[in-house]
Amino acid sequence: MPLKAAYEFMFVGKDDNSFLENYAYDLFHEHGENGGQIFINLEVQNNPVDADEIGAAIFETLRGSFFQDVSMDPYDRFEIALKDVNDVLGKFMSQKSSGYIGNLNVVVAAIVGDTLFLSKAGDSEAYLIRKRYVSIVTEGLGDEDDDSKDVFSSIANGKIEEGDFIIFSTTRLLRYIGKTDLAQAINKNDVEGTLNEIRDIISTEMLGRIGFTAMVFEKASFDDVKRIESDVDMAAKSVLESDDGHFSANKETLTGKFVTMFNGYKSKSPQVLSGGKGILNSVGEFFGRGYRGLFSAGFGKDKVLALLVIVIGVLLIGIWIAGAQKASREELGRLDGILSNVQEKIAEAETKGAYDKELAKDILDKAYLDAIEVLNSGNYRDRAKVYLIQIDETRDKLDNVQRLSSPKKLADLAAKRSNVSALGFARVGNRVFVYEADGLYEVVLDQVQDPVTLDDQETVIAATGFDDRNSIVFLTKSGKLLEYRDGTVSFMDTTDGSFHKAVDIADWSNKIYLLDADGSQIWRYAYKGTSDTFGSGEAYLPEGEDLSTSRSICIDSNIYLLNSAGDISKFYAGKKAEFFVNNPPYSNLKDPKVIYTDEKLDQIFVLDSAEARVLVYRKDSRTGNVTYEAQYLFEGVGELRDVYVDPDVRKMYVLSADAIYEQDL
Repeated sequence: MPLKAAYEFMFVGKDDNSFLENYAYDLFHEHGENGGQIFINLEVQNNPVDADEIGAAIFETLRGSFFQDVSMDPYDRFEIALKDVNDVLGKFMSQKSSGYIGNLNVVVAAIVGDTLFLSKAGDSEAYLIRKRYVSIVTEGLGDEDDDSKDVFSSIANGKIEEGDFIIFSTTRLLRYIGKTDLAQAINKNDVEGTLNEIRDIISTEMLGRIGFTAMVFEKASFDDVKRIESDVDMAAKSVLESDDGHFSANKETLTGKFVTMFNGYKSKSPQVLSGGKGILNSVGEFFGRGYRGLFSAGFGKDKVLALLVIVIGVLLIGIWIAGAQKASREELGRLDGILSNVQEKIAEAETKGAYDKELAKDILDKAYLDAIEVLNSGNYRDRAKVYLIQIDETRDKLDNVQRLSSPKKLADLAAKRSNVSALGFARVGNRVFVYEADGLYEVVLDQVQDPVTLDDQETVIAATGFDDRNSIVFLTKSGKLLEYRDGTVSFMDTTDGSFHKAVDIADWSNKIYLLDADGSQIWRYAYKGTSDTFGSGEAYLPEGEDLSTSRSICIDSNIYLLNSAGDISKFYAGKKAEFFVNNPPYSNLKDPKVIYTDEKLDQIFVLDSAEARVLVYRKDSRTGNVTYEAQYLFEGVGELRDVYVDPDVRKMYVLSADAIYEQDL
C-alpha cells in the first residue's frame, strides 16, 4: 500500500540569538521508493555569524552522502551520511579556538519506503502520534557521551503506518504542552491547522523561538501518486529559513507533499537525462534521432528545407557554446586578477598597520570582501581560502592576539562534583571562591575544597565579595540576596522589604550595587551595621538611561557596564561620562559576558564567553578613556564563564564550566 504525506514547516516565537532553518529534499522521481526523502529541523543558538553556513553545510553534506548510492541498505546510507555530517561539523569546530559553534538543536530524518530513520542533537525532539497516543521517538538519542565529540551519535528507526502524525521540534515541546493536549490538537486532515493549534496553546508559556516540521501519512491512490509526481520536480527541495526575525519568502510556514512506499506503482514521469553526458552529447543524440526520422522515408524538397533549419540550429548552438566558453575564460581572468589584488592588499595592510590601524582595517575589509566574492563564485576556491586565512592571521597580528594552544589548568572543579557547572568567581580579601547555581567552592592555591550548599530553593545567578563584612553576597534568580559569612549562609534584608531584581551585582565600600537591566537602573544599597540590614534602594542614575541590554557591572570608583553588543559605558557620581575606546579590535565580540577591573588595576578585561577569549583595554588616567591593547584566546577549553586578575602577582584567571585556568600577564 503506497502512502502519501503532507508536511508543513512553521516557526513560532522570537529570539535574537536563535537561527532556525527547516529543509526537505526528495529524489523520488529519479530513484523511486529507493530514493527517499530527507528532512532537517534545525536551530543554531548564540552564533548568528556562522549559523546560515552551518545549516547549509549540514544539508548539503547529508543530501550528497545519503543519495550517493541508493542501492545500499537505507540504514547504512543514513549512518554514513551522519558520519559525514559529523566530520563537517568537526571541521567547523576545529576552526574555532574554543571549539564552540553555538548550541545546535537538530533533528535529522530520512524516509525510505515505509521506514523512518532519525537522529538528533541538543534539545530537539521528534514525536509520533499514532491512534491518539504520543511517543517521543528520539528519546535516548543524543545523550551526552564522554567518549564521543560527534554531534550525532545514535540512530532510531521504525515503520510508518497509515494515519501516523510526526512532529519534529527544535526544543522539548512537552515542556509547554502535555501529551493529552498534544494528542487532542492533532487534526490529520489539516497539518497547518494542527501547528496553529499547538502554537496557540504554547504561546503563553514558551520562551524564545521554536521551529516545527510536521507531517501526516495517509493511504495514496494511484491518482494521488500521478498527481504528486506531476507537481514536483525530479529533485524537489524545500527550505524555510529564519534569521534575525526575517522569514524566507515573507512566510512563517511552508507546505509540501511527497509519495513513498510505491509497492508496485510505477512512476509515470518522463525520463530525464542525467549523469555521464554533457550538453553536446545530448544535443547530438537529439538531432541524430531527428535526422534518422526525417530521412527514413526518402528525400524531398520539404525535407531539404527542414535539414537547412536543423543545420542553422546546430550552428546557433555552436556559436552560443563558443560565446559561453569565451565568457567563462574572461570571468576566470577577472577572478584571477581579484585574487592577485587581494594578495597585494594583505601585504599593504601589514605595512600600514604599524602606524595606521584604521587604514589597515579598511584595506583588509576590502580584501576580505574580494576573497569572499571569488570563494562564492565556485572558482579558485582553494586560493581564496588561503587568502582568507592570511587575512585572519594579519588581523590577529595587528590586534596582538595571543593564542594559548595549551592553557595552564590551575584547578579541576569536576574532581569535587562531576556535574559541576560553575558560574563565576568571588573574592574576599585574599580568599578566592568559585560558585555555581547552588554551591560554593573555595580554591586554596591549586586545591579545590569541598562544596558548600547555598540554598535548596534559590538559584544563584551572580555574586560579589563584600569586603566591608568579609563575606560573599549572592544574587538569586528570584531577586533575593544570600550572604556567606563565617561558614554560614543566610538571607539578607532591606528596609524596603525586598530588593530590586537584577542581572549582576558589585560592591564598593559598604554598598552593594544591583544592575537592573529591565528597569534600566543601577540600585545602590548601603549596609547599616547598627540594624544589621541594608537601607532602602537608591536609584544611582537619572531616568532616561537605557540599560536594557546591559549584562555585567564592575567598579573602580567609576562604574563600568558591558552590554550584549560588547559596548562599554562609564558612569561617575550618578552620571554617564564621555568614554571612548581607542584603537578598537578588528573583530566584534560575539558573546560578551563579563567586564572586570578594580581600583588596583590599570586595565579593563572583557570576557567573550563563547569565543573563549579575554580582551584587554588600558586605562588612560589623563583622558578617562581606554585603549585596546591585546587579547588572549584560550583554545580548546570550551565556553568561559568568568575572569579575574590578581594585581599583586600579575596573573589572569579564567573559569570554564568545570575548571580554572591561569595566564601570566
